[in-house]
Amino acid sequence: MDPILSVLSQLGLGLATSGVYDLLKGLAARSVSRQEFTNEVQNRISMMGVSMRAETVIDALVREGFLTIEQSNLYASESLNFGSYQGGAIVGNNSSMRTDKTAIEAGAGAFLETQGNAQVRQNPDGSISFHTGEDASVSFKTSK
Repeated sequence: MDPILSVLSQLGLGLATSGVYDLLKGLAARSVSRQEFTNEVQNRISMMGVSMRAETVIDALVREGFLTIEQSNLYASESLNFGSYQGGAIVGNNSSMRTDKTAIEAGAGAFLETQGNAQVRQNPDGSISFHTGEDASVSFKTSK
């Protein structure tokens, strides 16, 4: 069996691993070199159990790769931007993103996910906006 397909068969299909699963599946379909495979897989940031505070703004945006935030609390007084330009980002599983005027909370097994050029913005005026480019998405999912 192909080594990449072997890795895929061992991964769970839960939401926390869906971004990595999709990446590996795409790499297996393209028959990438070992070096490209290593570079792509290492381009991951996972935050678990983090408490982050900022005086004014937090930009939790991934330029390339995949960002995962679980069991964490992010707070910025004015605005908070979450998402991706390329790749994807996921926040949830007992996580919150708060400003003085807005809150996004994802309980156990709940996730907010972006794919491609997609962001969720908690704006200074108290609104929450969703921004997507071509072939991009923002979605809400549960693991149940």
